[in-house]
Amino acid sequence: MSRKRSAYRPRPVAVNTLELALHGAAKPSRQDLAELFKPVQAAVRAMREGVATELQWSILSGSVEVAQAIERQGVVRGLQGHLDATDQALQGIYRRAMDCGAWKPPTLYYQELDALNLFVELHTFQAKQLGRAEFIRAVDLAQNKTRAQGHTVTVVRDISVLARNHDRNQTSIA
Repeated sequence: MSRKRSAYRPRPVAVNTLELALHGAAKPSRQDLAELFKPVQAAVRAMREGVATELQWSILSGSVEVAQAIERQGVVRGLQGHLDATDQALQGIYRRAMDCGAWKPPTLYYQELDALNLFVELHTFQAKQLGRAEFIRAVDLAQNKTRAQGHTVTVVRDISVLARNHDRNQTSIA
């Protein structure tokens, strides 16, 4: 016996296909890139100063995952060793920060600082080489990999709202 056929659901027709293709192929503007990397640079600055929150560590970890997805896509190649070093540095930072059971910002070693600073430069370079559609695909791949590992993914359009909510939760816990 065969199963029932699902109902036909027509997809919306794209009238401006050429415009959509050009939009996806276009590189992000400088302002878009600056806005995109502002939270990453703030997280590195907080790590360097020894006042980073777990949210800022999470931002850096997610950015490394996106950079590795870009590397796997094959658009920008040859950075895997640096990305792995940054990932290992972040894992070491997390282990030290969670030693007492709750997040306590650790002091970073020189190698970790160097790896984080180099990562920001390399990831900025990667993003400048990609079109919008390629970058969105890399973000989607990173999200899917994170979900497959059993972790939670939070996609935030306005990071300041999430930071305020996170700070409010931290003060109510303490």
